[in-house]
Parts: sequence; structure tokens; C-alpha cells
Amino acid sequence: MSTGKRIVDLIQNSTSVLILSVLLGLVLPGPAGATEALVTPALMVMMAFSLTEVDLGRDIKSSASLKRGFLGIIINYGLLSGLILLLSYSLPDESLRHGFVIMAAVPPAVAVLPMTRILKGDMSLSFAGEILSYLASLLLMPLIIYLFVHQTGISPIYLLQISIVLILIPALASRLVRLLPINPVLPINLGFFLVTYTVIGLNQGALWTDGWSVAWISIARTFAVGLAVFILARSAGLKSSQAISLTLLGSFKNLGLAAAVSLLLVGPAAGLPAAFCVLAETAFFILLSFARSRYP
Repeated sequence: MSTGKRIVDLIQNSTSVLILSVLLGLVLPGPAGATEALVTPALMVMMAFSLTEVDLGRDIKSSASLKRGFLGIIINYGLLSGLILLLSYSLPDESLRHGFVIMAAVPPAVAVLPMTRILKGDMSLSFAGEILSYLASLLLMPLIIYLFVHQTGISPIYLLQISIVLILIPALASRLVRLLPINPVLPINLGFFLVTYTVIGLNQGALWTDGWSVAWISIARTFAVGLAVFILARSAGLKSSQAISLTLLGSFKNLGLAAAVSLLLVGPAAGLPAAFCVLAETAFFILLSFARSRYP
């Protein structure tokens, strides 16, 4: 196998990219100051390639799809965001608290779509939940941030501009990007590497001093909501595929977007919650993968 092929295979492995970005951020944090300026354009590219699978005309085509989509919004923005906001008030550090508020404001992770496919979930349910959540996030993201972080003097117009630049423009660009003969996993993982490395590198010192207070919230908000949603869905008689989709929508946030907005609005320290939640969400996905293989 050639060196180039090995590098491509490495980049296509999301878990390897995550581990490498975290390790480099811990061991070699210096360049993170220089890469901070690249976070926003990297996120725009990531979002554009991530949304190539979403087809509004194809996936929102019935009242049933709309109802399932609204259920996804309620679980992600109602249940998950509500718990994140509640737990964030236990933090004395304002920057960390604001980081969790911004996380609560962003839509679910675009990775919910490929994860749904891997875990044999209900694709139509995940598609509908993602599409409606991203449409709603154009208003919900600036509104939530303004309501809970308004004391910093952030303009609501600026928040709306961020929503347009980081969500709407990439969504529109994805219609053209999907025509390119490029494996979307490569730019997505490269962008994810840059964002994660930058956040970890900029907060390398704080990881050891403020780490525990952020870590337990990251674990609680991911595992508690995710497991609760799965158990409730199965208890309500939903199929396992539907329970998987609702669980993913109820436990995964767009952490790249959260990290980028945190850096733009508050500063490096506010990106620390996103860094910890990347690890928690990865661990939860591994747990779901194991459980799905044992109990199909």
C-alpha cells in the first residue's frame, strides 16, 4: 500500500482523526493560535459537504415526515438543550457556562445521518429531524444565545449574521458541492481535525484545571438524555430503528459549529465544553454500536 493511500485511509477514519487532533492539541498546542483564524472557513466547508446528503424535496414529503421531524426538534432543542442549559448553571466560570449555552443553541450534529445508516436506524426520521432542526436553528440559535448570553453585549443582528454565514450559506453551497466528484468524508474530517485541534490547543492548560467540572456535564448530557430517549422510545412501542434515530437526535450536537461560534463570540475558553463533548459523544456512539451489534 502506498503512503498516499495510507494517508487517505487515515483521514477517512473519523475516530483516528479525532484521537490525533486531541493528542496533537495536548502535546503541541503552539500552532493553535495560528489556526484559530481558519476555524470559521473550515467549518463552512465542513457544513457544505456534510449537508450534501440532505434533500428537502425528497425527505419532507408527507405530514408523517413533518410530525417525525418536529419530534426530533423537540427532543434535541427541548430535552437535550434544556438539560445542557440547566447543568451549565452549576459552573462558576462564565466563559465555560457560555460555551455550554452556545452548545445548547446549535442544531443536532450532521453526523447523525451517517450514524443512523451505520446503526440501522430510521433514515427518514433522522432526515426529517435534521432538516427541520437546521431550518429552526436559523432563528433558535441566535435567540437562545441572546437570551442567555445577552449580558456580554452581543448584538442580535450579529448573531443572526453568524447563523446566515455558518448555516444558511453552507446549506445553499451544498447543492453545488454535492455535484463534485469528491468523497465528502475527506473535507469533513480534515475540517473536524482543524477545529478540534484548535480548541484543544488553545485550552491545553485549562483542560487540567477546569476539566472535571466540564467533563461530568459532557458525560451527563450525552449519556443521560441518549439512554433515556432510547428507553422511553422502546417503552412506547417504537421500532428499534426509530428509537436509534431519536436517540441520536437527542444526544448529538453540532460541536464544530458550537466551537466556532464560541471562539467568535466569547473566546478560547468557551470552546472547552465542545472539546469534552466530542469525546463523550464518540464514547456514546461506540456504546450504541456495541449494543446494536448485540441486540439488533
